[in-house]
Amino acid sequence: MKVQRSSSAEWTAAACAAASGLLLFAAFPPLEWTWAAWVALMPLWVMARQVPTRLALKMGFAAGLLFWLLSLNWLTNVTALGWLAVCAYCAIYFLPATLAASRWRGGGLGFAAALAIVWTGSEFLRGWIFGGFPWNPLGVALTPWLPAVQLAEFGGVWLVTGLAAFANALLAWALAERRGWCALAVGAGLVAWALVWGARRAEQGPVPERSIRVALVQPSIPQDEKWVAAKILGIYERLAELTRKAQGDPATELVIWPETALPDDVRNSENSYGLVWNLCTNGTPILTGSLDTAVRDSGETEYFNSAFLFDVEGRIAGEYDKRHLVIGGEFIPLADLVPAAWQVAWGWPASITAGKESAVFRAGQGNVPLSPLICFEDILPALARADVRAGARMLVNVTNDAWFDARVQPRQHMRNAILRAVENRVPLVRACNTGVTCAIEPSGRVAAFWSDGAGRTDGSGVLWADVPVPEDAASLTFYARYGDIYGIACAAATVLWLAAAIRNRRATRRVSC
Repeated sequence: MKVQRSSSAEWTAAACAAASGLLLFAAFPPLEWTWAAWVALMPLWVMARQVPTRLALKMGFAAGLLFWLLSLNWLTNVTALGWLAVCAYCAIYFLPATLAASRWRGGGLGFAAALAIVWTGSEFLRGWIFGGFPWNPLGVALTPWLPAVQLAEFGGVWLVTGLAAFANALLAWALAERRGWCALAVGAGLVAWALVWGARRAEQGPVPERSIRVALVQPSIPQDEKWVAAKILGIYERLAELTRKAQGDPATELVIWPETALPDDVRNSENSYGLVWNLCTNGTPILTGSLDTAVRDSGETEYFNSAFLFDVEGRIAGEYDKRHLVIGGEFIPLADLVPAAWQVAWGWPASITAGKESAVFRAGQGNVPLSPLICFEDILPALARADVRAGARMLVNVTNDAWFDARVQPRQHMRNAILRAVENRVPLVRACNTGVTCAIEPSGRVAAFWSDGAGRTDGSGVLWADVPVPEDAASLTFYARYGDIYGIACAAATVLWLAAAIRNRRATRRVSC
């Protein structure tokens, strides 16, 4: 078989794709080169203007695959095959914007606007199709720089993504076409105006009069020990030790434990309930993650990933069941079609049942309304928005990221969560099993996070935070009122444009035949 050498154009295209994939990876944890978010897509889109569309699409997929393979490398701790499949799937969403860059025939400002819309629409679709995987959209890379993310109160993370994509496209047009400078100057002025406004908004946000002092407990229980019977006593002892430490501050109004902090079903476990009761009756309520069970009329048992608020008398004062479950981890699609005996033989775990609605708890001296978000629910804008519309004025994420690595995935998770605070202008606190346990202000600033003092965030400890909370009657943001209208509009425009492009291509083929 004769091996055909690649042309210089193909090598250049591959270099541009690699540059975009690497720069985009660098914009997120672990590197967090925030500046890279403004230029990461530029090499890919410059290349798309200069090579045939077919080659541009190949390189667009390659850039996306490289980015996701590096960015989601922590997923290999759970499943190598799943890592490859998820990365290949997510890389597909690089193709629409690459195609748009290749085929655009208008001016520079229109080019930037079109690519911002198509890139944002593609990311929105990734966060919605098949239940959604809105992990690391481009806008999240800008969270370390507060002026850039303030637009989220109007259009959510999708508008922040659009701003970054717009800037990338302006630079790509300037390098690839070298014309239309007046239009490009107008576009640059729009980006500058958004950043100046964002800087002022981040500094001038109102400071609420009421606050709640929370103690966020990070037990740091290894994942391979959480469900081992011989380790249960040790888990109880660590939770008790850290909680008593938290209660040592008499100003503490609420202690928060992470997702599934207890090793069984607290509602039906004498030992787990006894632990919580003994600690609550010291005078501080506890909000904790725990499994929960219920028996259907058919006699079958349902399992839930839940959060419970226990008052100072040890009673359940609020409960919430996780609404958005993780495919493969908490449920197996179409499992009901497989006989139960086969599931047992194959060793399938019991599926978790999804909750149906928000829950608003009241806690603290100010009777603060707060809503829990479990695990990855804090990366889903619609869930946090629903909680705020239901009355929550503080969001509480309880999560366990011990499944993955100690540093990269927890930090990426925290960065994704920050936008929920900005979108709704409410504080968000996170109690994590292995980090990053932190308190986030409505501006998106990380006010405090747990660390061992040497830079590690995955050990065991307690983080105290005084959290200012808006009044119950505080006005909702534009995003909280109207939701993802920007993201939906971008997605609709992207789908319609792709449909038109496919139709025109088919029509061209018929004519040529």
